[in-house]
Amino acid sequence: MNLEKNQLQTWLLIGLTLNLVATILHYTDNFIFFAKYPAPVWMHPHQVWMAWLILAPFAVAGYIQYAKGNYWAAYLCLCIWAVTSVGGIAHYFFGSLSAFSVKMHIFIWFEELTGWMLLGFIFWSGLILKEWRKDRLLN
Repeated sequence: MNLEKNQLQTWLLIGLTLNLVATILHYTDNFIFFAKYPAPVWMHPHQVWMAWLILAPFAVAGYIQYAKGNYWAAYLCLCIWAVTSVGGIAHYFFGSLSAFSVKMHIFIWFEELTGWMLLGFIFWSGLILKEWRKDRLLN
């Protein structure tokens, strides 16, 4: 493992950690204050945490696969996780901006920004650096 690979893996870990903190804050707030969040009528509070528990392993698996050099598996897992993070903005389809508290806006946008940061890393790694090719070329 070369220095560049260690640095990239560190950046991914920082991005994932920030995003996991953002999602924990947002999902926890959404669960605790579910009645205050505009949401579809079919949605229930327990679905918020169930969704997080189902999706969070994709973030962990993505990091592990990236660290092992299994880039396509990593990109798939990380994309699933990151797309759900940027999907939090869908809250705004169910209520006006004034229906959300400042705290809700901060949590939604913190998750949104860190999700886009992860997507940026994935595209940078896969399309610009083409890390998935480097290991093949070295072997």
